[in-house]
Amino acid sequence: MKNRLRVLVLFVLLSFVIISSAMAKEINIWLVATSERARIIKDLTDNHWTPKTGVEATFSTMTWEDAMSRIYLAMASGDTPDIAQMGSTWQGEFGLRGGILDLAKAYPEEVAEIMSRMYPGTVTPIIFRGTTWGVPASLGNMTTYVRDDIFTENGWAVPDTWEELYTLLPKMQAKEMNYGIHYGADSISWFVTSAFLRQAGGDVYESGGEHSTLDTPESIDGFIRFVELFTKHGVPKAIQQVEDFRRGDIPLLTISTTVVYGTYLYAAPELNGKWSTALMPGTIREDGTINHSGYLGTNNYAIFERSENKRAAFEWIQWFTSAEIQTIFSKEYQQRVSGAFHLSPNVEAMANMAIPDAHRQVLMKQLSEDIGIPFALGGETVWRYVENATARVIFNNEDPEKSIRFAAKEVTDEMQRKAKEFERFLKMLPES
Repeated sequence: MKNRLRVLVLFVLLSFVIISSAMAKEINIWLVATSERARIIKDLTDNHWTPKTGVEATFSTMTWEDAMSRIYLAMASGDTPDIAQMGSTWQGEFGLRGGILDLAKAYPEEVAEIMSRMYPGTVTPIIFRGTTWGVPASLGNMTTYVRDDIFTENGWAVPDTWEELYTLLPKMQAKEMNYGIHYGADSISWFVTSAFLRQAGGDVYESGGEHSTLDTPESIDGFIRFVELFTKHGVPKAIQQVEDFRRGDIPLLTISTTVVYGTYLYAAPELNGKWSTALMPGTIREDGTINHSGYLGTNNYAIFERSENKRAAFEWIQWFTSAEIQTIFSKEYQQRVSGAFHLSPNVEAMANMAIPDAHRQVLMKQLSEDIGIPFALGGETVWRYVENATARVIFNNEDPEKSIRFAAKEVTDEMQRKAKEFERFLKMLPES
């Protein structure tokens, strides 16, 4: 009888240990973030997530410069975290190679619910031929910034279309002022080019396809209109996005929201009451409406196939991208980091942003029109050909149609080469 009792006690204790160890999960998350941004995410997780779920989370930070190589090495060694934040183009290639969990297959209904919270354009980069390899983490787009005091003083109207901008430019330039358009700090990049291609009805390639569409009449028209800003209309090729705007040399500027908005709003008190936001200048459609669509970039949370905690990892992503937590994170980020601004992919969270109402309306309208860059075989390489074509025209005076047609051939060749490289992976994808 005593032996049976001992066995029963041991069985109960062993069961308790097994159940406890199964419940005491810990997920490992790699973030592309500054230490302060990562600390805010960790604090939110420790204070709101872990107490409710019993699941702890550890965080490591990466820079954009080393993130891709670090993830590659982790996948090659088999020693991956549960979640990593990454760019859409990498995520697609990692997913094709079988390294990233297809969320559409693993959690179809829940993923559909998550995506319904997001701006429609944010979904484009992470869906490829029936797969969904991630969830949007944060966004990058372009908005127009206006020095209201200067425009009022000169009696100028903020241009709603490119044609209106062309009319305004000589007046600005006569007063030694100008318009600026750039994505990032001070460079002309394919991010900007993509907006003109889309507004004209063109693109670099078809979503999920293997051929370039740069040589279509629409794409050629959009490309020419873009480069002529610099070659014909005298827009500067390089600017200093904060100083030029502050001085009033560039009183009208279309640029990355995350690069300048927080700085203008929180870190430049001398600009208080002197500026506003506006939609990116647009192109008039056949029905008379204006197409203001611009570049929309996403970086995303992806779960690795080798993760032993896929469900817990997915639930953390589900929780962190919710409107409630995105609202709290955005507020904390703005308060704790000078000049910081989080452009959330969650529509409700953006509506809750603690920013001026007029700014919020413009930012949300712009995001609703923006279109993400679809994943392509060849990743960022194919876009580099567009950037090279832009540089050849703007800096070397090459004929724009000749340059973009050459880029179209380069893009198609690269996509065809990648299609052969990934042929066996592509055959395993679900029917879209």
